Amino acid sequence: MTLITRLAICGLGSVGLLAACAGGAAHMQRATEDAGGGVVVVPDTAAATVPETASPVRDAPLVQDAPPADAAVPREAAAPIADAAGDVAARPGRVLLYHFTTLDIPTVPAQLTILKSKLAEWGLQADDSVDPAAFTDASLARYAAVAMINTCFEPFGKGKPDRPQSEALQRFVQAGGGLFGTHCASVTFQSAQPPALYNVLLGGRGGNGFFDGASDCRKTAAHPSTAALPDTFKFMGNLDNTDYLAPDTTVLVRCKWSGPNGKDVAVSWFRTEGAGRVFYTNFAKIDADLKDATLGDKHILAGLAWVLRR
Repeated sequence: MTLITRLAICGLGSVGLLAACAGGAAHMQRATEDAGGGVVVVPDTAAATVPETASPVRDAPLVQDAPPADAAVPREAAAPIADAAGDVAARPGRVLLYHFTTLDIPTVPAQLTILKSKLAEWGLQADDSVDPAAFTDASLARYAAVAMINTCFEPFGKGKPDRPQSEALQRFVQAGGGLFGTHCASVTFQSAQPPALYNVLLGGRGGNGFFDGASDCRKTAAHPSTAALPDTFKFMGNLDNTDYLAPDTTVLVRCKWSGPNGKDVAVSWFRTEGAGRVFYTNFAKIDADLKDATLGDKHILAGLAWVLRR
C-alpha cells in the first residue's frame, strides 16, 4: 500500500452525545433561516433548540497537503488501512454499503455496482446490507468505513429512532472508522429536536424543501474532494435544502437553485469525529451523478477515498 498524505486539519472538534430524540417523519421539518436564506446552526447541547438569532455556519478554507497523483491501494483483498504516520490503527480492508430506505430510489442497485467496482479497484472488499442489525460494535469492527447510500427518512427501520444504532456508529467513527453519505442520507429524523445524534454525527440534516432543476454550484473550501472541481459549475438534478449543520461541519460545496426565490444550500461537507472522518454529499441521488465527468471521480468518489485515508 502506498503512503497516504496526512491532512493537517485544524480547529475541528468532536461533537458530544445529544439527548435521545424522537423518530423521523417523512414530511419536511421547518427550521429558522437568516435573512439571506442561510442555515441555522443548533448548538450541541442536550437542551438545544433552533435559536431565532443563530448565525449560519461559515464556509472556511482548510489548510492541507495535496495527495499524490499516483496514490493507489494494492489490489490485495482485505488490505488494512491506516494513515502514513500511524496515528490511526490499521482497519480491515472492507466497507459496508448500507442502503435501507423508506423511499424507493430505483437507481440504488446501479449505484452499489459502481461503488463496489471502485472499491475493488482500490483493493477493498464490500458488503451491502439493509439490515439495521449491522450497527453493533462487533459488526462494525469488521469495516474500515460505513457508506450510507440514499438512506432516506428512517435509516434504521420504519418507525424506528436513530438510537442505539447511531451510538454504535459514533463509537465506530471515534475509533478511526469512516462515515460516507450520499443524497438523502441526511434527509432523516426530520422531526427530532434537538437534531438526532445520527445527524450530528453525519454533520447535517436535510429539510425545509427540495428542488429539481438547474443549480449554480461553487466550491467553498479546499479539500481532497474539491481539489479537482472547478470553482463554479452547473448541476442539473435533485437537491435538498439543509436545515441543520453541526457546529464543526465545514461546507465544501454550495449550490443556488435557479429561479427568483432559489435557495443557496449546503450540498457537500466534511467533519471529523474523534479519530474518524465523515464526508457527506447531497449529490448522487441517481447513478448518473457517480459517473458524471465533473462530480463522479473528482468529488463524490474522492470524498469516499478521503474517508478511507487513500
